[in-house]
Amino acid sequence: MSITWTGIPQVEPKAAHGYTGGVLLDVREPSEVNEVSIVGVRNVPMSEMNKHADDKTGAWLAQFQLKPEDGCSEKSPIFVTCKGGVRGQKMCELLASCGKTHVANISGGMMNWEKTMPADTIKRN
Repeated sequence: MSITWTGIPQVEPKAAHGYTGGVLLDVREPSEVNEVSIVGVRNVPMSEMNKHADDKTGAWLAQFQLKPEDGCSEKSPIFVTCKGGVRGQKMCELLASCGKTHVANISGGMMNWEKTMPADTIKRN
């Protein structure tokens, strides 16, 4: 699957799910993720990331397992989701400001994922 990494692309769930070597990042709050989530997603709440918004060094990414030693290299694509896409876009902008060049927002967030993706990609609690 080919994605043009110019700016912050908006990608459909199928593109994010089918991209080899990509990291799925859900920025919803734990209470939201506990209801429904994507199988294999990493949850890093936007409220936690906002605490680091002024630190453009990217050093804080390590605590969220977004560094090379965690399997997330500088070129590893990070596909960000939230409920509907707004927080995901903000997170993409924050990651890009810290030097991440391969970030994409999942269009429509979790609501779109639930509508368009197979049930085995969704975890319901």
